[in-house]
Amino acid sequence: MDPSVVLTVGASDSSGGSGIQADLRTLAAMRMHGASVVTAVVSRNTRGTTDVYAQPTTVVSGQLGSVLEDLPVAAVKTGMFPNAETAIAVAARARSGALPNLVVDPVLETAGGNRRGLAAALERLLPHALVATPNREEASLLVGWEVVTPDDMAKAAAELSAGGPRYVVVTGGDLVAGDNAIDVVWADGAARLLHSPRVSSRNTDGSGATFATAVAARLTLGDDPAEAIAWSKGFVGRAISDAADWRIGAGTGPIDQFGWSALTLR
Repeated sequence: MDPSVVLTVGASDSSGGSGIQADLRTLAAMRMHGASVVTAVVSRNTRGTTDVYAQPTTVVSGQLGSVLEDLPVAAVKTGMFPNAETAIAVAARARSGALPNLVVDPVLETAGGNRRGLAAALERLLPHALVATPNREEASLLVGWEVVTPDDMAKAAAELSAGGPRYVVVTGGDLVAGDNAIDVVWADGAARLLHSPRVSSRNTDGSGATFATAVAARLTLGDDPAEAIAWSKGFVGRAISDAADWRIGAGTGPIDQFGWSALTLR
């Protein structure tokens, strides 16, 4: 039986912790075929980003066209766009119906620093998304006010859902809320809180990318979005926990999508 094909659209991370690299690791761990469209090449390590090279929009469009005209893409996840022009080009493809089961992770890191311009461009993409997965900072930029508390997360998710996505998950893994990590899901006119035990770890790089990619992958297996979101939250929690003792680099390290920490190799 052929594996499901999931397309990820986003940036290449030289450290391997996030972006396209995290997405493809996630898909491999879930036994799916990952195709990719690289929007930018990012000079990055566990301590941060030093440079972003934006791929020309024509190159991004060319990659996207090549994949879509040949591979049976069952779901699409988007991550970082280096500029508004590239996001608008991908949104045009989405508007034509060419990006099924679209999950938008609205990463607002740009090549030129114009985050508000990129946020405005993403407003053209979000109406075509089945699921959107902003964190609190990204949600703040998209709605234009600061998202702090779980109540704020619910309000922001409702605002974003009004713009198109049927399901909006505002992730709050960085929110200090006792022993739980809290995400807020807005769907069908109501908010629902997702709780999971908070994992103490410095290694969380790529957790947002992994979550959104896992949601897209589960959609191809027939999960409804609520099921895909809940499963993916558990998957990310395990990946963070399994990598808690890793020391890869001096800063925020990657997570363990494959469960390597539980394996004994001889």
